[in-house]
Amino acid sequence: MNRRVLITLCALVFTQSASAQGLSVKSAELSLSMGAANFSRKTFTIGSPQSSTPITAGMQMNSGKMYESRINFFTSNRIGAEVLYGYQYSGVTFTRTAPDQASFSVPIQVHTLSVNLLYYPVGKPDSGWRPFVEVGGGAVIYRPSSGGQTAAKDPLQGNFDTFFESSRAAATVGAGVKRALTNTLGFRVDAGMMATRVPTFGLPESSTQSNATVLPVGGLVRTVRVSAGITFYLGK
Repeated sequence: MNRRVLITLCALVFTQSASAQGLSVKSAELSLSMGAANFSRKTFTIGSPQSSTPITAGMQMNSGKMYESRINFFTSNRIGAEVLYGYQYSGVTFTRTAPDQASFSVPIQVHTLSVNLLYYPVGKPDSGWRPFVEVGGGAVIYRPSSGGQTAAKDPLQGNFDTFFESSRAAATVGAGVKRALTNTLGFRVDAGMMATRVPTFGLPESSTQSNATVLPVGGLVRTVRVSAGITFYLGK
């Protein structure tokens, strides 16, 4: 919740700054896109005291279709700002490779909220083509479905002690292009990468208790995101 409040405050501060520089309703845009997200895989080993024989495993956030909406609230000759919300329904798969092989998947929702700063190297706000690069930050919420959460804690399936949503701060970089088709409609293509800390779904990374369920995985999850969609120019 604190991350959501921080994102909201950042958006308000940016909006006030943009207003001081001549923010106009003509810059308002709504973009609706569909695309795909591909996540990096993380490997880990469970050893003593949980297991006398090391268990080698992997954690993979499943790739798949995603949906994005963006509200552009500021555009100058070179700088723009927007708020992004993304949604994906996929899953997370845990795969054991040694001493034996097994796998288990949990359906999850991935919610992304980000405030992005765009830089337009060429063109003007009324140009037909507007290539851009972007950088931003926000949060990603990895939320298991109710059925997946129950299955994850089922001793006959996942056998996890607990399994609930993980919220992670996120950073994003990318590039894209906007193309105006009419005074009120255009299209947009985006490609970029987002990084968050690995979600652990409430499980500890280590424990001194031999009967504890641990998920000793750390580092970053890197997500490659590609999308395309339509843009409505709300101020025209």
